[in-house]
Amino acid sequence: MFRCVVEMFGLPGEITELREVEVELEDGATLRDVVAAIRRKIPALEGTAIRVGEDQLVENYKFNVNGHFYYDDMSLKIQSGDRIALLVPITGG
Repeated sequence: MFRCVVEMFGLPGEITELREVEVELEDGATLRDVVAAIRRKIPALEGTAIRVGEDQLVENYKFNVNGHFYYDDMSLKIQSGDRIALLVPITGG
């Protein structure tokens, strides 16, 4: 078991009024497990950043892990020390 810090940017940060949240994960955890842990710890994100009743992000919300975007790969394994950010990678003009 290990702890992981997830940074919050944009609307998730505004909703939670947090810049980051620490979650506890089992060895072999995936991004789906990160979503589940966030959903349990911060229910206010369900329906905005997290799909209601699912361990899945809503459309347009993405994770950045160690500087790389992972759009659909919720099976990506997370390791202790990984840097994770929850954000919406959309820019406007």
